[in-house]
Amino acid sequence: MKSLSLASLFLIFLTTTHGQQTIQGRITQAGTPLHDVHVTNLDSGVQMASDQEGMYSIQALPKEELRFTYMGMDTVSVIVEDITRILNIKMNLRVEELEEVTVSKTILKGQKELELEYDSNPNIIKSAYGYLNKETSGYSIRIIAEDEIEKAANLDFAISGRFAGVSAGCSLTTDMLFASMRPSGISSGSLVGKPAPKSLSLSKGNPFANASNVVFDVDGMILNEISCGALRGNVRRIAFISSLAGLARYGRGITGVVVINTKTGTITPKESDGAPYDQARLRNNYLTEEVADVEGLGASLPHYLKELRESKSTQAAKSVFENNRATYAHHPFFYLDSYRHFYETEKEKSYADGILNAYHDLASNNPVLLKAMAYVLEAQGQQEKAHSVYKQVYKLRPEYAQSFIDMANSYRDLDKPESAASLYARHSYLLDKGLLPKDSMELSAIMEREVDNLFALDNGSLKIKKRKKTDDENNTRLVFEWNDSEAEFNLQFVNPGNQYFEWKHTQGEMPERIRSEKELGYSMADFLLDEELLGDWKINATYHGNKQLTPTYLKVTEYRNYGSRLQSKEVHVFKLATKGMNQHLFKLRIPSEVVHH
Repeated sequence: MKSLSLASLFLIFLTTTHGQQTIQGRITQAGTPLHDVHVTNLDSGVQMASDQEGMYSIQALPKEELRFTYMGMDTVSVIVEDITRILNIKMNLRVEELEEVTVSKTILKGQKELELEYDSNPNIIKSAYGYLNKETSGYSIRIIAEDEIEKAANLDFAISGRFAGVSAGCSLTTDMLFASMRPSGISSGSLVGKPAPKSLSLSKGNPFANASNVVFDVDGMILNEISCGALRGNVRRIAFISSLAGLARYGRGITGVVVINTKTGTITPKESDGAPYDQARLRNNYLTEEVADVEGLGASLPHYLKELRESKSTQAAKSVFENNRATYAHHPFFYLDSYRHFYETEKEKSYADGILNAYHDLASNNPVLLKAMAYVLEAQGQQEKAHSVYKQVYKLRPEYAQSFIDMANSYRDLDKPESAASLYARHSYLLDKGLLPKDSMELSAIMEREVDNLFALDNGSLKIKKRKKTDDENNTRLVFEWNDSEAEFNLQFVNPGNQYFEWKHTQGEMPERIRSEKELGYSMADFLLDEELLGDWKINATYHGNKQLTPTYLKVTEYRNYGSRLQSKEVHVFKLATKGMNQHLFKLRIPSEVVHH
């Protein structure tokens, strides 16, 4: 009943209105202040401009959107949150694409790399002269991918009218595939009449007047004709080549080539279990840079924390804390750092609790600071205290999806699966009633995994007759959560072969996802490690900041044997403060590639 009462508080808090708050900060480009940047509240219509020092100040309500615009710079949009007071904006030069000329840096790959990448890259086609990548071929290749072909009712629907200058389809009289193509550079006005199957008629005087043949390159075999019946249900990719540069190798007189890859004729390398080849091991992504230890950055640590760590005794450490207390009296992270030192290193739990109380006094109405506190308590195994803090966050942010997830997982830590289930049911009910925004990206998949795992492991207490088996069972799942929604960072997963996969949580790389996080109220991502590659994996992170001069706390929950009765979990918490440096978080001995859900 307690959990139901707590969930019912949602509607009360949902109707609470927040007053306008002043948002201020500095706008820079490459470290230089920008003046006259237009700052607009898109909801209220209020506008202002930054001053000579790049400073601005504007009023906004939570969930309203601020837009920063400046000539020659990429526009920046930020959704205001309940605790938003400072937003330091970094603007980047806008890169304009010329209409006719583009400059790009391309790393050319060999045939073996293209072959290994074929399954995962729809821009690659297999021809009689090797694998071709449309992005690096040097001439035009137009490709229809397998999923587009399968969606079509038949081959005619899949290929007819897809590309200018190309006519292709199945002949009703002969059931043979026909195609006609206009060579690149020849205008449509030079065509006369209706092209016949496999031919192209050109006007007299055109240098290609006698070049009328289109050939078919099927799984590396060059044919003049092919039956549509032989292709039905067996086409993987189709490419059209009409560029003179691309046609040269096929011989004189060829005006177009239709490259067809069939499902039965395109065999690509697989792993031992039949899965597609691990793409993290294909690229030339060997880790060569130095990686610092996030817990031992030397000069990057606050001086009070260095003094605490260098203390020769517990009493000396207490003196360091008391001597710095007056200076950092209003700095919450001073208290949280000190608390962790005395609780985890000095084992002075009673003294540490007094420091934590001081932190809580500063953080009591700030959900970002409270979440950092909850993370630390959870990692220390103090589940009752962590639950109490998560409950505070829930009351402050009842409309945030993350509040439901945190509370539900906290109830599970306290062995109260019924309360966890009721929270998820409440969230589902509010979604159905339109009281919460619908998910359009990754949140729904994450919550579904959480609910499936709850039902899978607690079906007895929840009186579920049949346990739901999940596809994730027996794998290792890593769940990353961060306390500040403005945080930008890269996560790097380095496999035992020293090759890495990188996930970049930045405005530049994933603006739509970050917008979705703000709108729906969640700050988490999960990754599944399949049992495949034995050895030590290293998890690193590069912190880019959070639009303030404060650190971000990152919680990583490591689930072993995920989804099975042997499931266990371990919580790691890291303070990200040093910007632009690749930092080692932790190491785990796990087999496999990394798959982001």
